[in-house]
Amino acid sequence: MYNNENATLINILNDTLKKKEEVLRSLSAATQKQSELLDGSDLDIDAFNRLVDEKEKLLEKLESLDEGFMSLYEKVRNVLAEDAGAYADQIKTTQELVRRQTELSTGLQTAEERNKAKMTIYLSHGHQKIRDFKVSSQTAAAYYKNMSGKHQDGESYFFNRKK
Repeated sequence: MYNNENATLINILNDTLKKKEEVLRSLSAATQKQSELLDGSDLDIDAFNRLVDEKEKLLEKLESLDEGFMSLYEKVRNVLAEDAGAYADQIKTTQELVRRQTELSTGLQTAEERNKAKMTIYLSHGHQKIRDFKVSSQTAAAYYKNMSGKHQDGESYFFNRKK
C-alpha cells in the first residue's frame, strides 16, 4: 500500500545517494589531480597537501551522508521489503544510484592504489638521493681528512717516497 510519508523518505534516500555521487565524483577529480602531480617531474608538495586536505573534507562529508542514508534506510527497510511493488519506480532509481556509486567507488579505490604506488616510488627515490648525498659527503670528508697533513711544502703530491 502506497504511503506518502514512505514515498517521501525514499525520495530523501535517493537525494542522499545523488549527493554521495557528487562527493564521489569530486573525490575522483581530486585523486586524478594528485595522480597528475605525482606523474610530473617535480612534485609540488604544497599542491599535493592541499588536495589531501580537500579529500579529507570530502571524505568527512561522505561519511556524514552515509550515516544519514543508513538512518533513513532503517526506517524504510521493512516497508520496502513488504510492499516493494508500490514503490517500484523509486526502488529502481535507488538501485541505479547504488550501482553507479559502486562503480565510482571501485574506480576511486583503484586510482588511490595507483597513487599510493607512485608515492612509494617517489619517496624511495627521495631516500636514495639522501643516501647518495650522505655517501658522497662521507667520501669527500674521508678524502679531505686523509689528505690533510699528508702534504709537506716543497713536495709533489705525486712523488714516490719508496726507493
